[in-house]
Amino acid sequence: MADLEQIENLQLRSEFLRAVNLITTTQLTLFLDRKAPTRASMVEALQDRLSRRQPAAGEDRDTYQAGVMREVLINTISVFNDPFASYINPDQLKRYYNRRKGNLLGVGLKFRAFDDDYPAIIGALLGGPLEQTEMIPGDQLLSIADQDQRGASSGEIATALKGTAGSTIEMQLRHASGETYRLTATRSQIKLRYVRAEMLANDVGYLKVSRFGGATHTTARTLLQNLLNQGARYLVLDLRDNPGGSTRAARGITSMFVDKQSVYCERYEAGGVRELPHEGGKLTDLPLAVIVNEASMSASEIVAGALQDYGRAVVVGAPTYGKGLIQKVFNMKEPLGGAVRTTIAAYATPHHTLIHGVGVTPDVYEETAPEHLFRETGSLNISRAARAFKRQLLEQRLREDFPDEEAKRLIALNDNQLERGIQELTA
Repeated sequence: MADLEQIENLQLRSEFLRAVNLITTTQLTLFLDRKAPTRASMVEALQDRLSRRQPAAGEDRDTYQAGVMREVLINTISVFNDPFASYINPDQLKRYYNRRKGNLLGVGLKFRAFDDDYPAIIGALLGGPLEQTEMIPGDQLLSIADQDQRGASSGEIATALKGTAGSTIEMQLRHASGETYRLTATRSQIKLRYVRAEMLANDVGYLKVSRFGGATHTTARTLLQNLLNQGARYLVLDLRDNPGGSTRAARGITSMFVDKQSVYCERYEAGGVRELPHEGGKLTDLPLAVIVNEASMSASEIVAGALQDYGRAVVVGAPTYGKGLIQKVFNMKEPLGGAVRTTIAAYATPHHTLIHGVGVTPDVYEETAPEHLFRETGSLNISRAARAFKRQLLEQRLREDFPDEEAKRLIALNDNQLERGIQELTA
């Protein structure tokens, strides 16, 4: 490794070279419009940057060199023009894994910020430290740790609420009646839930999945069994606005409805194809509708594509986004830290129909409602009252943004995609 002999820390040198090798051997060249980076070119870029930039006064040498290495990795991956590949710095990596695991460290507060008013409370996350307090949807958040929150941005509020596990934060709030009150919450780990279920009319069991976290399939399995126990005769799986996530969770949810060996397949740069197996056993043969739209991506397209290929479900809605690429995250050891995320394969349905750039075409087309009228994203472990208040906020925005008659028309629109899905099942 004489070409990097100026890097005295052997672990740092080794991790950089490992990152280089991962990028050059695993990254697809699908979007590449120039010559692919090589190991030699990346080492040369690092040497050039180290020679042109000196550490700041008092800066630790390893910290300085690691920072330069991260810059080189970021710039190198950008050459591939792949929007899904990146170097993830150490702080971003922590947030990434918390999101994948469905964990949140904090007080579990959902709110809406306003430029010229106090933030409105949407609700507390169920299972969080604020769940059993007197806070209700629609309350105003007046202060955090005695700092006035009028006009505060979402980022500023989130920063003020952050802290270490076990630490406390005091907030002052106001009910719609004008009564003010104080709450003290202890920050803790909160399990985020990306799936919820309810029984609709006509014995329809409804399962909404907003993203695929690491444990989403196990939660979905429990909720689906509850729907079956309640007497569901038809099922709706709503994957609208789902950006994807864990492919294992996607396999797990697909496997609740089919007992086929293959759920999807991966195609690699060298031309090899790998079949991905089921994850868990089938729970039901009940008639199933899957609802998708233009914002259904990645793992949600795996599920919709598999259930469509096998003729297990009628897919209703609008053509999906068409993000059919698999990324793998390779953790880097300290002092480099962070991770390299590369696009290692394109995936296809069980019948080998590629998804990237094409998406999943519904069996029954139904236009997506405008203005995100029925969008549900992020964590779904909030109360029914909190969901109702979010709807109130949406209707308020529509009244502000549109003439009176148009706002009334939008507010009165039905969820035609859901209704069409139910109609396809029960007709």
